[in-house]
Amino acid sequence: MSTILIHLEKEITKTKHQFLQGGGEMGELTREYDWANTPIGEPDKWPQSLRTTVAMILNSKFPMFLWWGEDLIQFYNDAYRPSLGNEGKHPTALGQKGKDCWPEIWAVIYPLIKQVRETGEATWSEDQLIPIYRNGKLEDVYWTFGYSPIRGETEEIEGVLVVCNETTEKVQNNQKLEQSEKRFQNLIREATVGIVVLTGQDMVVEVVNESYGKLIDRKPEELIGKKLFEIIPETGPYFRKMMEGVRDTGKPVFLYDHPYFVYSKGEKIEGYLNIIYQPYREEDGRTTGVMALCHDVTEQVLSKNRLQISEERTKSLVESAPFPIGVYIGKDMVIELANQAILDVWGKGNDVIGKKYSDILPELENQKIFDQLESVYTTGMPFHAKNQRVDLVVDNKMRIYYFNYSFTPLYNSHGDIYGVMNTAADVTDLVKIKTQLEKSEDNLKNTILQAPVAMCRLRGANHLVEIANIRMLELWGKTGEEIINKPLFEGLPEAKDQGFEAMLDNVYQNGATEIAQAVPVTLPRNGTLEVVYVNFVYEAYHEPDGSVSGIMVVASDVTAQVIAKNKIEEVVAKRTKELADTNSDLQRSNAELAQFAYIASHDLQEPLRKISTYTQMLENQLENIDDKSRNYFNKITSASSRMNKLIRDVLTYSELVRENDVFEKVDLNKIADAITNDFELLIEQKQAVIKYHDLPVIEAIPLQMSQLFSNMLSNALKFSKPGVKPVITISSKQLSSNEVKLIPDLDPKKLYYKIVFKDNGIGFRSEHGEQIFNIFQRLHRKSEYEGTGIGLAMCKKIAKNHNGDVNADGTSDKGAIFNIILPATHVSIKK
Repeated sequence: MSTILIHLEKEITKTKHQFLQGGGEMGELTREYDWANTPIGEPDKWPQSLRTTVAMILNSKFPMFLWWGEDLIQFYNDAYRPSLGNEGKHPTALGQKGKDCWPEIWAVIYPLIKQVRETGEATWSEDQLIPIYRNGKLEDVYWTFGYSPIRGETEEIEGVLVVCNETTEKVQNNQKLEQSEKRFQNLIREATVGIVVLTGQDMVVEVVNESYGKLIDRKPEELIGKKLFEIIPETGPYFRKMMEGVRDTGKPVFLYDHPYFVYSKGEKIEGYLNIIYQPYREEDGRTTGVMALCHDVTEQVLSKNRLQISEERTKSLVESAPFPIGVYIGKDMVIELANQAILDVWGKGNDVIGKKYSDILPELENQKIFDQLESVYTTGMPFHAKNQRVDLVVDNKMRIYYFNYSFTPLYNSHGDIYGVMNTAADVTDLVKIKTQLEKSEDNLKNTILQAPVAMCRLRGANHLVEIANIRMLELWGKTGEEIINKPLFEGLPEAKDQGFEAMLDNVYQNGATEIAQAVPVTLPRNGTLEVVYVNFVYEAYHEPDGSVSGIMVVASDVTAQVIAKNKIEEVVAKRTKELADTNSDLQRSNAELAQFAYIASHDLQEPLRKISTYTQMLENQLENIDDKSRNYFNKITSASSRMNKLIRDVLTYSELVRENDVFEKVDLNKIADAITNDFELLIEQKQAVIKYHDLPVIEAIPLQMSQLFSNMLSNALKFSKPGVKPVITISSKQLSSNEVKLIPDLDPKKLYYKIVFKDNGIGFRSEHGEQIFNIFQRLHRKSEYEGTGIGLAMCKKIAKNHNGDVNADGTSDKGAIFNIILPATHVSIKK
C-alpha cells in the first residue's frame, strides 16, 4: 500500500502544473467534455485538489478511477479504459454520476465508497469478483483494487480515488489449474490403467490407484507411504534398475507386452504389461521420483499368441487350398501371402511376395478392383463380387476371366485393420455356359413367339403358363393378361376334366412325350364354348442337369381340316371306284403330256436356231443399216435368245418327270463346291460371299441336286441389292420326328433334312411365298431382272421328286429364305 501512495505523491508533484495536458484519448475526451452541465462546473472553477488529481490520473500508466463530490462524478484514464470493454460504459461513464453508471454493482461498491468518505481510511481488495456490464453483456470480472480518500482545500474528503488492476485472467487460470488438479487426481483414482508414483531413493509409494493395486493383489491403503520393493521384492531384479535409471536420467522408458509376476497369499500372479516409466518432477523442475503407468495386456498377448499359432495353421491351409487365396498388407496392398492357386490364375511365380499388388497386376487399374481393395481397407466393410469379369495378362496376352471373389478386412489384436484377404473361385467356364444357356433361352423364346404354329411353355408341377405366342392365345380363346403367369387350368378352366391334366402330369413327372391328333377340345369362342379339333405335342423341357422343369407345347387347330376330312371321306367313298377307273387314264395322259412337252421343246429348238442364224447372216450382208433397222435386229436376236432359254428350261422341266433316274449317295457339300465353281465369274463380279459347311450326304438324283443348287444360287445372285455385296448362306438341320409330323405328306418314320438358302437380297413380300413356285411366274419386269419364271418351279418339282418339299419366307429389307426339305434316304415317290 505504501508503494502505491509513494507513486501517487510522485504523480501529484509531476502533474501539479500540467493540468489537463496530455493524457491520451481520455485526456482529449476530458478536455472536450461539457463540464458546465455537471454539478462540478467548468474546469477553471475546480478546486486545486481536483485539478491535480485529474491531471495525475490522466497522465498515469496505471489504471485509475475517481469519484468526486456528493454526486460522485466520474473520471478515468486510458489505462483504465480497457476494463470497461466494448459496447459497454465507455465513454458514457466520463462525467456520469456513479450511481447512474454502476447500477448492477452499486450495492457492492457504494458501501466501500461511503466507508472511505466517512472514515478517511483506504481499503484494499485482491481478486475480488465485481461483475460489470461491458461488451454488450454483464460479465464476471475479478479485480485487485484500493479505494483512497482525496481531500479538498478544506481538508474535507471530496473524492475517492480507485487504483485497480483487472485480474480476471489470473483468477480464471488459477481456477482452471485447481480444476485440472482435481481432474488429475480423479483421473489417477479412476483410471483403468495402473498408476503409481514412487519418490526418493527407497521408491516410497506416494500416489497409487486401485487399478495398480489389483495388478499386484493389494489395496491402495496397503501401499501408501511404503517402500514398493519391500512389498513386492520379487519384482526388484526386473524393474528397480530401470526405474532408478528414469529417476536419475530423466529419460522415460517404454515396455510393451512385458511379462511380470508377483506373489500374493502364497500364490503366483503373472501376466503381461505395457509399462511407461516417466520421471516425476516437482514444481521447481527437480526429479524426485518415478511415475509408472501399467496397462494389463495379458489377455491381448495371450490372444496374439493364439492368433499367431492360428495364423501359422491358417497359412498352411491357405497355401495348400485348391482355390485362389491371397493376403495383402497395408495401404499399399503388399502381397504377404499368395497360394499356388492364385499364382496360377495370375500366371506369376513366388517372386510376387513382398511386392505391391498394383505393381504385379497393373492391368487391373481401370477395372475398379484397386478401389474395392482401398474401400475394404479404409471402411472395414467386406466386398463380394459374383460372376465378375476380370481381364488378366497371362503369358503376355490379355485374357478374359470370370470370378466369384471376396475382399475381407484383416484385424490385428488391437482391432485395427492391417490388411485384406482375397479369396476367389474361377467361374469362367460356368459363366460362359450360363451365357450360352441364356442365349439359348432367348432364342427359344423368340422361336416360340415367332413360330408359325401355336406354341407355349409351361413351368412347374402346376403348369404355369410362362410364355405363349399369339397363335396359342387365339387357340385358347384368351388374352395374354388372362392366362400368362397363371396355372394353365386356372387361366383356362374350360379345358379342365377333358383328360389333359393326366397327360401333362405324365410328361412333367416322367419326362414322357404325349402326341395326339385331331383331339376334340371344348374351348371358348366368341363368348360361347365350341368343340375344336387340335393336333398337339407335349414334350418335357429339361434343364442342363437333366431335371424336368416344364413342358413344351406345340399345337395346331385342325378343326377345318377335320370337318373337311369328314366331308371328303363321305365323298371319297362314292368316288373311289370312279377314281380307280380313271387313274390309269390319268397316268397315261400325264406320260403323254410329258412326252409332248419334251418333243415340242426339242422340235422347237431347230427352227429357232435357223431364225437366229438367218438373222445374223442378213445383218452381216446389209452394209448400211440405219439405227431403227439395227434396233429391229437387236430385238429379234434378244427374243430368239429368250425363246431359246425358255425352250431349254421347259425341256429340263419335262425331263424331271422321268422315273428311270437312279438314286445314289450324294454329298451336298460337293454339289455346293461344283455349283460355286460354275458361278465363279459372276461371284467375283458381284463380290459375293458364299457360306456353307457340314451339309449332309443323302440318297438323291445327282443331276437334279445340281439343278436345285444351281437354280437357288443363281436366284440369290440375280436378286441381290444394288450396291450391296451379296451374302448367301447354305445351312442344314436334321428335323426331329415332331417337326416332321407337322409337315404334310412326310413319313414320320423317315429321317429328313432341312436345307436353308438365306440371302441379303431384295427379298419379296410374304404373300408371294407360294406364287413364286408356279411355272412361268415372275414378280419383276423382264427389263429389271432376266429369267423365264421356271427356275423356282423346277426346284419345287425336284423337291417333290424326292418326296420332299420347299417353301420360302422373305421381306423387302432382310432378303429371302428358302427351306428345302429332303429325305436322308430314298423314299418311293407317291403317285
